[in-house]
Amino acid sequence: MVIIKKLRLRAYILLESLIFLGVLALISNLILGQIDDNRRHIERNLHRQEVLQTAAMAVQTKQDQLNLNGIHIKISRDGNHIYVYENEQEILRAEKF
Repeated sequence: MVIIKKLRLRAYILLESLIFLGVLALISNLILGQIDDNRRHIERNLHRQEVLQTAAMAVQTKQDQLNLNGIHIKISRDGNHIYVYENEQEILRAEKF
């Protein structure tokens, strides 16, 4: 014969364990997702920084095109304006005063 009180207690402990495991999995998923988003954000910012440094080198050396570390920069000068392109996308526009 089985005592019902002990079975209820074991079932309650099992239910609490399953709920805790679900909450732990949810929190872990949120933390890892945020870490991944931050890593992608840092990679984008590092790429932008490298592009701008490469563009500065191209402008300082008065080159129209510069390939460095897989980054292709094209400089276009028009009167008082300087346009900087990376892969046909304008990334910087400057005007002389």
